[in-house]
Amino acid sequence: MAYGVPPQRSRGPVVLVGVLVLILIAVLAVGAVVVVRLANEPDPPAVAIKPSSADAVQFRRVLKASPGGCDSASPAASPSVCGLDGFNYVLGKVELDGSHVTEVKAGQAPENTGWLVNLTLDDSGAQLFAKLTGDLATQRTPLNQLAIVVRNQVVAAPAVQSAIPGGKLQITGNYSQKDAEKLAGQITG
Repeated sequence: MAYGVPPQRSRGPVVLVGVLVLILIAVLAVGAVVVVRLANEPDPPAVAIKPSSADAVQFRRVLKASPGGCDSASPAASPSVCGLDGFNYVLGKVELDGSHVTEVKAGQAPENTGWLVNLTLDDSGAQLFAKLTGDLATQRTPLNQLAIVVRNQVVAAPAVQSAIPGGKLQITGNYSQKDAEKLAGQITG
């Protein structure tokens, strides 16, 4: 050690603190830019999950079903309703409508066997549906069929084997994702 010369202090801690402050400032600046960009992005359009109107989807008893005979020239003048399956259906009154549907959603069928449309009913609709399907299950074909009518077209008319409680049902028909989403869109309007 030399006399009269002050000992040197290490600048390492000061440099380290300075670098950390600069990194902190950079992180805060990037965060502020991200927040400003997110705040300026428009909100995505709301996805409808409920039917747009009560008559968007209807559940009606099948009184008669016959293949073919669907004339697209004047379906409104006919007492029957055409189905996507090419059948001509004579239907009973509307026993349950879209006012009881709380959610409509396209989804993938179990085991990736295609797509379907899931419907959820409110409590009142669930009770009506269970009663309706319980009654249909005691009938013979075609009187045990339940027509699901979307925008004045039968999209499905399954034969009911037993009461369906719980208020959750599915419209199936070997749909592609696009077809299932289109059907859900037709229901929600």
